[in-house]
Amino acid sequence: MIFVPLQKIFCRGMVFSQSLVYLRSRVLFRNGLDFFTSFIAVLILVSTLSASLSSLPTIQNKSKQTKPSELIKRDSTSQIVIPVIGLNLHLFADQKSDVLRKLKFGEPVSFDKDSLESPKEDWIPVKLEDGLSGFIKRSVVRSVPPKLYLSTLLFEAERMILSNQIDFAAKQEITDTIFAISSTGKFTGDDFIFIRAKAGFFLKKTVDLMNTKGIKPDNDPGTLEFLKRHQTRLLYDYNSGKYYVDSNYFWKLLEAYPKTKHSDYAGYLATESMPNADCNVDLKCRLEEMRKGKLRYIYLFPTGNYINLYTKDLVYNLQSMTKDPDSIPCFAPVGEGIKSEINQMIRYASEIGPREKKQILPHLQILKKECFR
Repeated sequence: MIFVPLQKIFCRGMVFSQSLVYLRSRVLFRNGLDFFTSFIAVLILVSTLSASLSSLPTIQNKSKQTKPSELIKRDSTSQIVIPVIGLNLHLFADQKSDVLRKLKFGEPVSFDKDSLESPKEDWIPVKLEDGLSGFIKRSVVRSVPPKLYLSTLLFEAERMILSNQIDFAAKQEITDTIFAISSTGKFTGDDFIFIRAKAGFFLKKTVDLMNTKGIKPDNDPGTLEFLKRHQTRLLYDYNSGKYYVDSNYFWKLLEAYPKTKHSDYAGYLATESMPNADCNVDLKCRLEEMRKGKLRYIYLFPTGNYINLYTKDLVYNLQSMTKDPDSIPCFAPVGEGIKSEINQMIRYASEIGPREKKQILPHLQILKKECFR
């Protein structure tokens, strides 16, 4: 590509006579004068129109106010979700009125139909479970139909639990609230397993954050109390000094509600909550970890959302163990623990879906052949 200076493009051509030069200058001058005159005329016209328009009266759009009767009807048929930490409960519908106390995330409140104050667009009169009444800002909370209450509550909770901007103490509060709400007896069936599974997930994320930040309960009384409240759902690893959610929390939930809409999700959380065992070459340890986690999920959920993922992972691990039969750590005399694990896995694999069975069972049969000699 060749670049030519811009100046050369405008300098091409020649002037052949003095008369042509004179004629060109006259034409250019006249055209320039006409353009200048037209430009001034347009400016005058625009300024005149602007002055005329500015003198016209303006119409201000007034925001439509909701009628008090409509506010009462809407609030009385809605449920309120508090999606923030420390929302002020005011004595009156006024920002400057006394703050009775701060509300927790997700704290159950209901519309106070007995409020003596007339309904206001910016405030909702509410009553707490302990009987305390007051007003909260409408713009801060979520008012939803009853059928959307649970999904909205859990959506807001998960948003905050997964946020890096929310501190550890706030995540403890959110987890405690969801567990408390799940224990009220308000939810049953699909909804119950969903909120309990989510509560376990929030507990896992909160404990994971504690482990990552190295927060020790001995130095933090609030954290110590939090762990005590959930001690039946947690495991402690003395080697690493870390806490884990016991996967049996989710498995027991599945046993109680085996065929519900959210069972698959609970099974996924149970599998993901399995702590990574430091097995090294311990064959029994490695087989037990696979059987209690991914193989158990495949067995319980033959059409689950995560079956392809877990089958692929399981086959990869078994393949790495059996690709060289001579390297399988089955040293004579082979312990009964190893034999028991292999037999249990073969029993599980014999009853799973045909596609998964075809991929998994051959590797287990190789293990049996080498270890049962």
